[in-house]
This record gives sequence, C-alpha cells and structure tokens, in this order.
Amino acid sequence: MLSIFESFKKQPSLKNLGLKRYQFSYSLDKLVLGVDNIRFDVHISPQVYSALKRAAFLLMIKHSKSEDFFNDYKRESCEIEKNTLRHVCTDILTDGINRAKSANEVQIDFLGQTALAKLFLKEIRDQYKNLIAHCEPLVRVYQLSQQDQNKIFIIKDKLADIKLHRNQIIRLVGEELFGLLADIQTRKLRNLRETHFSPEDILPDNYFINPILHTDNPADDFFLIEEYVLLGQRLKDPDNFANVKFIINELLGQTDLGQENTENDGSAGADESNYQKDNRFLDAKENTFDPWMMEPGNIDRLFNYFDSRELYEKAKKAKESKDILLKLKEQIKTRKKLLNLFYRKFKKHHLIKQIVASFEMKSVYGRYCPPMQPRQTREFLVDFWSRIYITHQQKRLKSVYGEAFSLAPLKQTIKRINGSPITEKKQHLLMFLKKFFQYNRDLYNSRILKDGMASINLATEENIILLSRENRSLFEFLLPEERIKEEKPIINHVIIKADIRGSMDINHTMIKRKLNPASYFSLNFFDPISAILSEYDAAKVFIEGDAIILSIFENEDTPHSCYSVARACGLAIKILQIVRSYNEINKENNLPVLELGIGICYSHGPPMFLFDGDSRIMISPAINLADRLSSCDKKIRRRLKNQNPLFNLFEFKNAAEEETRDSADDFSLRYNVNGIELSVDGFNKLGQEINLKTVVYKAGKDENVKLYTGKVPTVNGNYQHLAIREATVYEIKLETMEITGETSQKYYEVCTSHEIYDSINNLSSTK
Repeated sequence: MLSIFESFKKQPSLKNLGLKRYQFSYSLDKLVLGVDNIRFDVHISPQVYSALKRAAFLLMIKHSKSEDFFNDYKRESCEIEKNTLRHVCTDILTDGINRAKSANEVQIDFLGQTALAKLFLKEIRDQYKNLIAHCEPLVRVYQLSQQDQNKIFIIKDKLADIKLHRNQIIRLVGEELFGLLADIQTRKLRNLRETHFSPEDILPDNYFINPILHTDNPADDFFLIEEYVLLGQRLKDPDNFANVKFIINELLGQTDLGQENTENDGSAGADESNYQKDNRFLDAKENTFDPWMMEPGNIDRLFNYFDSRELYEKAKKAKESKDILLKLKEQIKTRKKLLNLFYRKFKKHHLIKQIVASFEMKSVYGRYCPPMQPRQTREFLVDFWSRIYITHQQKRLKSVYGEAFSLAPLKQTIKRINGSPITEKKQHLLMFLKKFFQYNRDLYNSRILKDGMASINLATEENIILLSRENRSLFEFLLPEERIKEEKPIINHVIIKADIRGSMDINHTMIKRKLNPASYFSLNFFDPISAILSEYDAAKVFIEGDAIILSIFENEDTPHSCYSVARACGLAIKILQIVRSYNEINKENNLPVLELGIGICYSHGPPMFLFDGDSRIMISPAINLADRLSSCDKKIRRRLKNQNPLFNLFEFKNAAEEETRDSADDFSLRYNVNGIELSVDGFNKLGQEINLKTVVYKAGKDENVKLYTGKVPTVNGNYQHLAIREATVYEIKLETMEITGETSQKYYEVCTSHEIYDSINNLSSTK
C-alpha cells in the first residue's frame, strides 16, 4: 500500500485554486529617533486623549454592567462620546496620511496608526483602574450610611465581580474601541491611502481587529475557546500550536505551493526570500508557508468542495458554458482530494475527535468551568480514563456546587461526538483550520504591532515636546484647528479652461428665435460650474463670453493642497457631466445643446499677479497652453464628426509644416469635442499626487488602449475614479486626413465614458 506521502505526490496542483498570500510591509527604520535616541517622539492631539478617556470610561461601565452605580451614566452618552472619538481620530489619521504623502514616506502613516493603537491600549487599562477607584469609595460611603445597609453587600459583590472578570471587561472594551478604529481605517481612510500608496504599504483591514491585543495570555483556555479554537498547551498534546503547524507545513510541503504563481493576481510568485527579509518575525524554514497560512480564506479555496458543489449545481441550472462547468468539476475533485488527505493525516495524529469535541463543547463548557478548565472538559469528552477520574470526583463537586453540577449534558455531548458523520467531522476540520489560520495571523500581527508600540514615546510633557520639536525629531498628529493658521505662499498652480464649441452659432440661433442666450449660458454652464468649485478647491480666474478659466493652487507646507492636477481632472469630468445632464433637458425642450473642449495645464511655480484697482489679475503661461489644449480645429472636426464615441480627443501634427517641428510652441491640430486634454507636465505631476495603475483597455477587436487609473480625493472627503488615456500624436496630411507617420510625442485624455469606467471597475472586482 502506498504511504500517505507517496499518495500525496499524486495530488493535483494548487495553481488553479486562486490561493491568496497575506503580505504587507511594515517598518519604522527610516524615521528620526526622538530626544532619548531610543524611541520615536510622537505628540497626539490633546483632544484625542480627552475623547478617548471619556469613551473608554463609559464603555468600562457598560461592559462591567455597573450602570446602577453611576447616576449620570446614559447609553446615549456612550454613543455620543464614541462618535466624538471617531471624528477626532479620523482627523489625526488623515493628517498622518497627508504628512506621509508630503514627505514621500509611508512610515509616517505607520507611526501615526501605531501610536494611536498604543494610546488606546494604555487608556483602556488606565480606565479599568479608574473604574475600580470609583467603586471602592462607594463601599466606605455605604458603610458610613445608616439608611440602606443592603447596598453595602450589592456594591461589594459588584466590585468583586469586576475584579474577577477583569480580563473579559478589558477585552470587550478593547474590542469595541479597536473596532471603531478599524472602521475608521476601512470606511473613511482606505480610499485616501489607495490614492497615495501601493497596496503593500497599506495595513490590512484586520490589523486592528485582533483579540490578542487585549489579553495578557493568548494561550489561555477561556480566551482561545471564546475567540478562536481550543488548543493543547503541553508538549505531549497532539493539538498544541507547534504540532498542528508542523503537520500543516508538512502536508503543504508536498505540494507546488510557493514554487509557482498560485494567485489570480500574479503576486504569489514573488521571491520568498524577499518576503522574509521584509518580515523579520518569520523564520525561514519553520514558517515557509505562513503567507498562505495567515489567510483564513484559503481554507475554502483549498478544501471546501461543499460550496463548490452548490456553485456547480447553480451553474448547471443556469446552463453555463462547458468550460465553466468543467472548471467547477475540477475544483470539486481537487478540493475533495485535498480535504480527504488532510482528514486522514489529522486522524492519524488522533486530532479529529479532539477537534470535533472543541466545537461541540462550546454550548456546555460554561456549566463546568470553573472549577474545571476547558481542556479538562474536552478530555472528559474524548478520553475514557479522564471520564473515570472526573466521575469519581462528582460527589465532592456536588457538595460544593449543589445538584446543578450534573454530568448529563457532557454525556449527551459525547453521544453527539461519537455519532457525528464523517461529513460533519470534515466540516469541523474546515472550521478548525480557519480558526487556526486566523490565530496564526493574529499572533504575527500582534508581535509586529507590539514591537512598533515599544519603540514609541507618547510625548505629553511640554518640555519634551518643545525639545523634540526644536530638534526636528517630533512627529505631531494634530487636528486641523490645532495647526498654526497662516497664509502659505503659492508654489505651483493648475489652469483649467472650458471652451464652448459654436457659441456664436448658438447665440445667433437663439436671438433669431427671440430667446435669451445670456440666461441660457448662465443657467446651463456658468452658474452650475460655480456651485461645485469649492469641492475641488478651485477658483475662477476670469470668464469670457464662451469660456471659463479656473485655477487650483498648491501652497507651501500644506499637505491637503497637493492634489492640484488630480482635482483639476475630477473637476473637468464633473463639468462635462453637468453639461450633459442639462443637454438632456434642453433636447426635450428643443433648445440648443452645449459642446465643450477642456484643457488642463500644470505649471511648476507660482503665477504672477497685477492689480486693476482691487481686482487681482493673474498672468501665467499655463493660461495660453490651456487655451490651446481646449481648442478644436474646424477642418479636423468636420473630418472626425463620427469618431469613436468612447474618446473625444485626438491630436495630430500637420506633415506639411516642417518648420514648426522644433518649435517650443504647440502647433498641434486637435479634435476636442466634449474632451479633456491634460498637458504632459500635468500628467507627470498627477503620477506624483496619486497612485496610478496601468491597465490595457480593449477598445475594439484589434485596438488596445493604454489607460492609467486612480482615485481623486475631493475637499469634502469623497472620491472620484479617474482614467487617463495615453495616445500617440500622428502626422497627417490635412487635406486627406491620411496618416503619414507617428511622432515621439504623446497626449493625454481624461476619459469620461461610463463604458470605460464600468470596464475598469469590473476588472478590479475580479482580481
């Protein structure tokens, strides 16, 4: 008969199961140490300290169930304080992200998150002590009072209960507060981080949802059974952490995992030595498969053929293609073989019965613990001699705990365990592996976070803050109103010009029909644009009869103003969306429709200004270039009237105009009808402002278009998706529109087609 490892070699490849790696990079080694030359000095807004103290204390009252001893406690107050804390934490974390972006150093963002976590953990324990300090004097107050002696016993019992359940109270408060922190990270700040940083520089969503942060003993039986799954603690226990991990590593070592790309997104093929070099808590041999063993979702991807069967049946009913059905059948076959292999291996090590018992005992163990430990309860369920020993003790336990201490529920549980079908045992194994992977991941995350917290000095003394600030070694995370308000000089600027096509014809047509063109342009163009400028931190430069020129400034040492080009692109898209919505109404009322051409030009350096009385007039070469980018050649427009509807901008060079090729001026021929052109300098600056990803869009059967995508943050905290098309400038014969060759020049269109954005979103959701 083949050995288990020989049979395992015949197992199918894991390449097509879509396994994911748990991977991120965390370090603070590029930051400047504080005044003690040992730790980083961090100053967090005093308002965060105040909000955290109030919220943590109210949560201590809530989770200790001591509301009756605090007359001014109200459940609504707890939620109000949590919302206040949420608001101030969002602001200081946003400040950290902006400072990290401004300094081009993501470790500043890591430092802010780690410092806030350290403050939370410290305050939770401080407020537990504060709760005890509030309750203890009440005993003396009631002892001195002659009115109600019964209250002495009530408060004494409550105080004893709070002390007995210290670990549970601290854990519950910690989980609620860190849940709030994690919610801020995922719902409020993830988009902002994705705008600036690459995926490996963003801490995972589960980083702060970690029960291990709130316990002094992550191997405690009660903690494990409540948060993860019960594990053995003795070296001889077959289910202790090290033994289980060794078994899983041994089994995975027989596969092709880690040898080739096993991820859909291609990132799993990265060199493993680089991963371990970036993650100092991993030991090369012992933790080879940790990147996969810290991703609980991989359990379903590896073994869950139960769900695969359901998907197959649904696909069959939906009459999906043969290729899809064949792929699902292969997944069912692969996952079933892998699960059977792991099941046999765990059974050989006498683990299956213990795993089943660990889950089946959850509903009854609370009746026996204390005085028993959860592990003793499980041993009663799975080991005959343990049952004999505990049964002999039954009479003594009854004398202490009364008749309620009955072993009948445990005996019923034994029957359930012994009667469990193999399918149910396999599902218990799946759940055990998920919980084990989660525990493995959380141990790893807690070690990283605690190591980072140990390297931080939360500076609260004014002399330390001043000394560190003077030495330029203080990292401050403050609220916007705590920053020194001063007018910062303009260092760069962007010009946006939106030009109406055929405005003279529209004007003539409307006058002929005895309509008012002035109010038409005002209501359909100028007024709606003015209403949205504040969302993008933009301002009017001036208005021409058929065009509007806008500006966005970047100011020195002002992180939130460093999105000038990104916001200009977002504003241009919004302008076209507004005009299109008004055009729909105008069509219904037989009024002219508006067509625009928009140009965006970035200029490094400040503009110049002159004054006409109190009016400030801007002078900038960016205005002239934006004017050209927004223009549209009449001959080209006639030729390209029925162009590709996905794109609204095309740029050419006239092959006959040899003398203009080496000129610094822009003599390009453009088709720009409802299009947005971004200057080359503007595109380069955009790549510095936000994280741009390159995608290839199939615009036709043989046409691949290169797009750059990212997210644009607006002033009010919302986000817009952005897609930029890169295209080549071709030489043409203007008379025939014949292409004679291509130049080395590129031009950039800010895309507005819903079809393009839907395609990009669909592509992202499948990764």
